[in-house]
Amino acid sequence: MNSEINLSPRELLFIAAYLEATEFMGVSDAFFGMDEAEMHQETINLQSSLEEKGYAEMDFDGSFTLKDDVREMVDVCANCDTFIVVDRCKSGKLPIRDLYYAKSGRFVKLSERADSNVLLPLSGTGSLIEYILQGMEWQTTGMSMLKDVRITNEILSDAKSKANELDQSVSIKILMENGCNELSAKTIISGLLGKSDYFAVIVTVFGVEREGVYSVMLTSNENGIYRLVPIADTEQKTVQFNMIATTDVKIILTDIIRSAFLPESEGFA
Repeated sequence: MNSEINLSPRELLFIAAYLEATEFMGVSDAFFGMDEAEMHQETINLQSSLEEKGYAEMDFDGSFTLKDDVREMVDVCANCDTFIVVDRCKSGKLPIRDLYYAKSGRFVKLSERADSNVLLPLSGTGSLIEYILQGMEWQTTGMSMLKDVRITNEILSDAKSKANELDQSVSIKILMENGCNELSAKTIISGLLGKSDYFAVIVTVFGVEREGVYSVMLTSNENGIYRLVPIADTEQKTVQFNMIATTDVKIILTDIIRSAFLPESEGFA
C-alpha cells in the first residue's frame, strides 16, 4: 500500500462510522446539526461519491463495499492505538497541524486541507520521524548561550502581561530576577509574545503497558532553541526551559517515538 487517498470531512467520518468507530481523534464533527432525514440523504450521497472516486463499490442489490486499502487506512485512524499531533508555527505565519495514527504496527499520516483530508500510509517509525521533521527550519545553527532555567507559570504570566511591542524591559527584568540571563529572558519573552517559532509533538498511547502521553515542545529564534518541559509535581506549576542544539532535536524526537512504540513495528508491507 503506497498511494494516498483523498476524502472529504464527511466521507472520512462516514467511513469511520461504517467501520463502527465510536470517535475519531483530532477530527471535528462534519455532521454537526444535521437531523435524521438529512443524515439519511447524506449517507446516500456519500456512498455515491465514494464509488465515483473508486474507493467503494455498489452492487445491484444496493450493498455498499469499501475497497480494502481505503478500509485499512481509515481503520488505522479511527480505531488507533496511538495518536500523534504535530504542531508547527513559524513566526508571523499561520500554524500547521498534521495528525498521525498507528494501529497494530501500521501508520497513517492525515493532513487536513481546505475541504479534504489526505491520508498517506507510512512504512514504520523511521518514516514517521522523517515526516514529522519535514519542513523544520531553525533560525539558529547550533549551540547558544541560553541558560537552563525553571520558571513558575505565575511569573511567566506576569512577564507576558507586562510586555509590549515597544518596551519589554520590565518583563526582561522580571525573568532575570527569577534565574534568567539577559539572552534567555529575551528569548522567553519572544516566545510568550508569539514572535518565535514553535514546534510540538504530542504522542498519546492507549490500552497497552506503555499507555501514556509522550511529548516534546520547542521554541526557537535566532538566539537558540529551548525545550519546554511542564513540571506539575511541585506546589506551583512550573516550566523547565532547557537549551538544546539543532542536532539534538532528532535525537529527542526519536527517543520519544521509540518510547511510544517499543518494540518497533514494521508498518505497512
